[in-house]
Amino acid sequence: MFSKESPIGIIDSGIGGFSVARKVQKLLPRENLVYLGDGANTPYGNHTAEEILTMTRYMLRFMEEKGVKALLVACNTISCLIDQYRDEMSCPVLSVVQAGADAVKDLDVHKVGVISTCFTASTHCYPDLIGKAAPDKVVISHGCPDLANVVERNVGRPEGQALIDADVQKNLEGLVRDEQIECCVLGCTHYPLVEENIHRLFPGLRLLDPAEQMAKDVLAYLERDGLVNDGPQPGRLDIFTTGSAEEYTMKAEKVGLDPVTSVQFYPPMKL
Repeated sequence: MFSKESPIGIIDSGIGGFSVARKVQKLLPRENLVYLGDGANTPYGNHTAEEILTMTRYMLRFMEEKGVKALLVACNTISCLIDQYRDEMSCPVLSVVQAGADAVKDLDVHKVGVISTCFTASTHCYPDLIGKAAPDKVVISHGCPDLANVVERNVGRPEGQALIDADVQKNLEGLVRDEQIECCVLGCTHYPLVEENIHRLFPGLRLLDPAEQMAKDVLAYLERDGLVNDGPQPGRLDIFTTGSAEEYTMKAEKVGLDPVTSVQFYPPMKL
């Protein structure tokens, strides 16, 4: 049974879900958050569907043990397979891909680009969901082979910005110059962490971060079920990673997560 003090869970293949945690902290500052990033196995977009589901279920068991009142699947790659595991949680499971599709339908644009991992692009989940929500939109999906990993390794590192810029330029050039997209959905939670790089390279390109809609969706659920934490204290953020706790601590600070209560190592699943 959930209470107002029960935490909200966030899972991601790495640090990308920090972009979701950041939006939730801003909209729901009193909520307790538990974050698990599978840094040992990132990026998920380079794994098979079977491996992704196996690793996801490992994280689901962790979140069930934490008693989360809602689970935010921040990883777009995991979200594409959500129908295969949603019923395994005792709490509602929210998909970042569905949130992105819902956000697109209200935009006054005709041609929409989506950048994501290659796995996400291969599932056609964004074009399919956007097509259902907004059949008037033209959706052009592009898989980025390395961008999530480049961001994971280099965000917050001044010496890594040139690597990020080069990969962003390579993946967005065709969508902006040739396809002339009016808006770009950041279809991987790693990408909002480098929004400044994208804006600098492609000024005027409208960017859509599904994390903003996701935060609104979890608020609506909590309000509906009377589970909003209305206590006087700021919420906790406890971060767990199968990667380097030291690296996650540094990067959480760099991307503006505040407060961060703890950062702890969690043993990775062996594939």
